[in-house]
Formats: sequence, C-alpha cells, structure tokens
Amino acid sequence: MSKKLPLTIRATNGTPWVTDDFGANQRVDHVRQAATRHFVKDGVMADGDYLLALIVDGQAQELIDAQTLAEAEVTDSAVLALMVRGPQVDG
Repeated sequence: MSKKLPLTIRATNGTPWVTDDFGANQRVDHVRQAATRHFVKDGVMADGDYLLALIVDGQAQELIDAQTLAEAEVTDSAVLALMVRGPQVDG
C-alpha cells in the first residue's frame, strides 16, 4: 500500500473536497470516478463524463486515466479538478 496523499479535489463549480483517501499507486480513473460519485451524492454535480486535471500555477493539466497518481506527478497537497470532457462534436 502506498502512502496516502492529502489532496484537494474541486467540483466543476469549484466546491472543494479535502481528502486523503487515495494513495500514490492508485490510477487516475479510480480517483476521477470516486470524486464524481462524491460530488453527485452531495448534489454538487450531475453525473456525467468528466476528466481529472492537476492544477499547476492556475493552469489545468489533464491527467491520463491509465496513469497512477505518482506517474501523473501528483504530490502531497496537490489540487485536482473535475472538468467536463471537452466539446462533443456531431458529425
């Protein structure tokens, strides 16, 4: 079991969830799904298709679902954000 990381995960509207539920060896998709469930259960967000981003110097860097948090360079006290997956184009 890897060390637990203290993280702040933000909903699409900015509502924070401060948690240490996740270890560095957990995959990004697991954290994304758990955070989505957390915010949907609290009535903060609607269930939907989201991505997880690491906020660095105010900029969102999309994380790859298949990577672990360690591989994605997520460290102690990182701020992550759920974001709507970008525009769906018909055609």
